[in-house]
Amino acid sequence: MGIVEIKKINVGEQVYQQMKNQILAGEWMPGEKIPSEHMLMSMFSVSRGTVRQAVQKLAGENLIETRRGEGSFVRVNRLVDYFRPAFLFSVDAHEMEEIYAFRSMFESATAEVAARKATEEQVRRLEKNYQRMLRETDNYEQYVHTDLEFHMLVCACTQNTLAAQIYNSYENLIAPSILHTTQTIGVGNGLKYHSLLLEAIRNRDPQKAQAVMREHMENNLRQFKKLAAGQGRDAAEGGGGPG
Repeated sequence: MGIVEIKKINVGEQVYQQMKNQILAGEWMPGEKIPSEHMLMSMFSVSRGTVRQAVQKLAGENLIETRRGEGSFVRVNRLVDYFRPAFLFSVDAHEMEEIYAFRSMFESATAEVAARKATEEQVRRLEKNYQRMLRETDNYEQYVHTDLEFHMLVCACTQNTLAAQIYNSYENLIAPSILHTTQTIGVGNGLKYHSLLLEAIRNRDPQKAQAVMREHMENNLRQFKKLAAGQGRDAAEGGGGPG
């Protein structure tokens, strides 16, 4: 995803949005230093004040951190954002079920396009992500963070910035549920489906990628319904379900 010239309308918002898209799409990776103020001014053909405004906004969203004398860097992880307790209560079970159903429609289509349009570099990023998942199976919070990152990378493979924005709009809402499911049933299903997805995208097989992602999402929905039903029974009996 490249930088494009800024139109002289709503300049500050355009700069902010393009910089945010670079992060969400994985073009600027966690821990990576973003271009300097001077470079950003040149890339966007805007003033220093406009660049600083965009940087401050990104920092306020915990997407980047600024280090005195060094510059600004993409945050290495956002676990604190993913697993804040507030998200556990932000949607009810019915709304969460709708999100999972939407994921089945949206992400299966995303995977199909990703298999057709992914660059070799993006495939390598997916491979590295999957290898991290294999190493993180004894740390569920970090594993789920990497799992969600995999899905963001698939969105980036579509070469469509809106896909990444749509995914980002709900990833924080689903993170606690995915963590709870992983803590309950383990990582086996996640590793299986991510391996199959990676293989389909690597082999440029759109139909296979779409089918695997749909099965993955439908399995997630079934697991969510099963756990939600169990928690409802626990509450009715006065017990507490797993946290």
